[in-house]
Amino acid sequence: MMKKLSLIASTLMLALPAAGHAANKPVAPPVMVSAGKCDKLIVAGKDATKQCKNSVASVPTPGGVVMFIFTQGKTLIGFSGDATKLAGDKKTGIAGVPVLDVTIRSDKEPQVIAATEGFCKFSDPYSGKPAIVSCTAKTAEGTFTGSFKSNGKKPTAQ
Repeated sequence: MMKKLSLIASTLMLALPAAGHAANKPVAPPVMVSAGKCDKLIVAGKDATKQCKNSVASVPTPGGVVMFIFTQGKTLIGFSGDATKLAGDKKTGIAGVPVLDVTIRSDKEPQVIAATEGFCKFSDPYSGKPAIVSCTAKTAEGTFTGSFKSNGKKPTAQ
């Protein structure tokens, strides 16, 4: 089980490659998208589950942050978690990170809302079994919650 948590941690902590293309610019890691079922999506206290797409994306960003992205219609709701504070349960294989903020992106400029508290739990999407992503954050704009279960297939790079 420790190997599984290490794999999850390694996946989250992907650093930008040191050597980029010809101009030596760093290459951003791919956005990994898992297919499955969106069980719940609450946006600023309002139930948006019916509009939630049945996929979730994750992307590591510089500075040890991972973002889990749920989609409501054309709007993206991202939960940014502090991967430097990764914690896990060896028995269940579920890891978690505290939520720093929630980003809402639609046709307008992204809106970043600081979380007063929050947590994302997730399991290994490469295990061959259905994986979960479950995030909740309390903000000045209200509560945000996303809950997803994958179909057990490996995520695809987008």
